[in-house]
Amino acid sequence: MSGRYRVVSFIHLARIATLPIAGGVIVAFAMGLLHPIEFARAVAGVLLAYGAIDIWDGTAGLESRIERVGAHLQRLAAARRTSVFKILFGGSSLLLGAIGLLFTR
Repeated sequence: MSGRYRVVSFIHLARIATLPIAGGVIVAFAMGLLHPIEFARAVAGVLLAYGAIDIWDGTAGLESRIERVGAHLQRLAAARRTSVFKILFGGSSLLLGAIGLLFTR
């Protein structure tokens, strides 16, 4: 076999796996199957998952000094910048998700 093989990391698979969950929650809410409080809890859970994934991905990028953005690989300073922003946005997602869960009790 010839061709280029693409290796997808576990971090990206985890992010892709949460997309159907988020989509299902939105569709269920639009169809009236979810109460608004349940919808808010589900969205908060998705935010917690995305935040944890982003922090994990950013930390791995800082350690390896390699960051994958789309189909491109970044190295050294560019990878560090992207990784720091992923950690910051992941932290804000975690905070927003935690606040969402606290207020929906």
